[in-house]
Amino acid sequence: MDMGTSELRYLELKNKICYQIYNGVYEDGERIPSERQLAADYDVSRITVRKALEILEEEDLIRREVGSGTHVTYRNWGNDTALDVAALVAPSKNPFFAEFITKFQKTAWEHDTLLLYVEVPEKTGLEDCLYQLYSKNIRNAVVWPDDKMVDAKKLLRLRSIGMNLVFFDTDDAFPYADCVYLDNEDAVRTLVGRQPKKYGRHLFIGWDNLAISNVKKREEAFQKFCPEGEVIRVPWRRDRNVGETDIKRIEEKIRSMGEGLIVCNNGELGQRTAELLRETGMSKTAALAVVDDFEGAEGYPVSVYRQDLAKDAECIYRQLEEQAAKGRSWKAKRKAIKGIYADYGEGEE
Repeated sequence: MDMGTSELRYLELKNKICYQIYNGVYEDGERIPSERQLAADYDVSRITVRKALEILEEEDLIRREVGSGTHVTYRNWGNDTALDVAALVAPSKNPFFAEFITKFQKTAWEHDTLLLYVEVPEKTGLEDCLYQLYSKNIRNAVVWPDDKMVDAKKLLRLRSIGMNLVFFDTDDAFPYADCVYLDNEDAVRTLVGRQPKKYGRHLFIGWDNLAISNVKKREEAFQKFCPEGEVIRVPWRRDRNVGETDIKRIEEKIRSMGEGLIVCNNGELGQRTAELLRETGMSKTAALAVVDDFEGAEGYPVSVYRQDLAKDAECIYRQLEEQAAKGRSWKAKRKAIKGIYADYGEGEE
């Protein structure tokens, strides 16, 4: 067996053990099979096993104790990996996808980092997609989960085997990843507080999927600043379409409210509500404020609080750099980024 083949064998074995750790076959503190057993299980030499275990020990993923065996050690710290390549895992159907990837691509390019875009396949778990990146030796990932749920245990395992992770638009991955997202409290506080007049009635229109971090946080912020306000929840759809039945329900609620302020959870709901107000003539009595922007917003009498995507991109990249630089001393951070307020006045008829 030549040196190249030998090296390939122990790296393959090391990756197979990492895959077992990622899948929870070997939990934190559990003992893995002996060298003899691993050699038999994977049909490799004891020398190959020993070399694979040495690498895992150097990476602090296992510890070997005389008389006790070899134990797995999960670790929640930064990984010293080069930032020459990073992956952006994001949903292409999100209306802000194109603008965000443009901003982050620019930031990555300025730091001499090649950015790869990946979209999670429909029936694939988010963490499994990240593991596939890891298996291709991509160790830095920025994740925009959209409505994908986060498995905290698998995130810890991914970090343990050597991945650096920053999540965007959510804090669900904390404390196993840095999280960069819109300052939702400041968004709602600004939209309510900067209206040209004070309103006695307030209505919040949001999605019903409170498992999505920003959906929940924006509704909670509204209830904090407008405790007497009412909330309408619209059924969440991945394509973000609002059904006609829900439009009717929203129209009835706005009519019964009379003069007041409507706060929408996001741009899609904001756009549909702006269209409704114009179609029915209710924009004369109901003011509209929207967290996030939407295409054509400047044509409506609406105030918006949109994400500062350039600032988001810079913050995300800094957090990736920090994870690689700090190593053992790294601790995950939540970064709530203030957005940009715009009031389009009376809009354009």
